[in-house]
Amino acid sequence: MPNINLIAQKRQEKARLERLIRRLFLLTSTLVVATGLLFFMLSAQWFRIRGEITSLDSQIQKLQPRIDKVEEFDKQTAALQPKINLYGESREHTLRWYSYLQVVARSLPENTWLTRISPATGQQVQQPGTPPPNAVVNVQGITLSQKLVGETMLSLNRYSALLDKVELHYTQEGKIGETPTVEFEVATNIKDLPAIFVDTATQKANAPAEGEANANQTKS
Repeated sequence: MPNINLIAQKRQEKARLERLIRRLFLLTSTLVVATGLLFFMLSAQWFRIRGEITSLDSQIQKLQPRIDKVEEFDKQTAALQPKINLYGESREHTLRWYSYLQVVARSLPENTWLTRISPATGQQVQQPGTPPPNAVVNVQGITLSQKLVGETMLSLNRYSALLDKVELHYTQEGKIGETPTVEFEVATNIKDLPAIFVDTATQKANAPAEGEANANQTKS
């Protein structure tokens, strides 16, 4: 009787082991299939990305001449920028002078005439690292009375957007024939118009040459 029970137990154990082996086989097969599918998907993805990279490289090679032209154009633009800035500053200063002459002409009352317009001598010297001082222009003229000189100064002072200061240098009474006259000189300080025009483009262009000259002098 015990032998029969032992045989039955062995059969059950064998059946249990067979079920376990089948389960392990199914699990292993599933893992192998899943790994194959994952490898296939990753390989396909890699080939697709590789193809896109190759296509992009080809496009970059085709566009490289245009990129080189754009870079060359940028270099030329950078080289011309100082001259463009110089042109803009020159134009702005010219328009400033034009506006100044219009202001002077409008400020003269009746029976008042200009005899000379000239830059002031001995103007303020530009300090290193600071912008140049404003231009000071002397306006000389002749009129018939001191009152008209005062009217001229009042008219100039109305244009405070353009003129910083208006100062009377002198008046001198005289005669032309039998007509009494008054000669005068007025100093006008023009805003945002430098007394010294700095050509930055020329300075930058001459800087390398000056550096080479200094280096040669040092060597000698």
